[in-house]
Amino acid sequence: SANKNSIKIIGDETDLHAQGYFVYDSKKSGAMTVSHLRFGPHPIRSAYLVGAGDARFIACHQPLFLERHDLLAHAAPGAVFLLNTAEPPERVWATLPLALRRQMVDKRIHFRVIDAYKVAAEADMGRRINTVMQTCFFAISGILPQEEAIAAIKHAVEKTYGRKGRRIAELNFRAIDRTLASLHAVTIPADAALAE
Repeated sequence: SANKNSIKIIGDETDLHAQGYFVYDSKKSGAMTVSHLRFGPHPIRSAYLVGAGDARFIACHQPLFLERHDLLAHAAPGAVFLLNTAEPPERVWATLPLALRRQMVDKRIHFRVIDAYKVAAEADMGRRINTVMQTCFFAISGILPQEEAIAAIKHAVEKTYGRKGRRIAELNFRAIDRTLASLHAVTIPADAALAE
């Protein structure tokens, strides 16, 4: 729901055109949902799926997908890769699969990490991380100035969860307010891809 809200925010708060397409796995447990989001100054008349080499922002919400999927197959050169991980920023590089590290070096990926589960837990949201990851997306993409983006996300949370009770909205607000301090850039060493 956070990615659907992101499309609405982009459409409502900017002059950009936006398109979203979601691919759901038929399995529930351990399944992967892939969100294809496009936005730009002109009407979008593209195929729904983002093609190989076209994605400029890729986020992985579940670290277990690092071993199971080629997450950067669609990444454009210079794309941003956001990873939810409990590994600290200074140690995360060594924990990544070798093939992923090679891709990151070859494609000159900009790497960001957050422990979204920790942020959610500290905000009393359990393991619900969608709002945390959405806040990261807006912070990294720069589509809106930071204060406007935070206000727009909170407004979307209010509309989405307000009917379920004020407490749920407040917990999401708390998570949003804690997110940026936990978002870190990771420097990719040019010669580290081949190191075991």
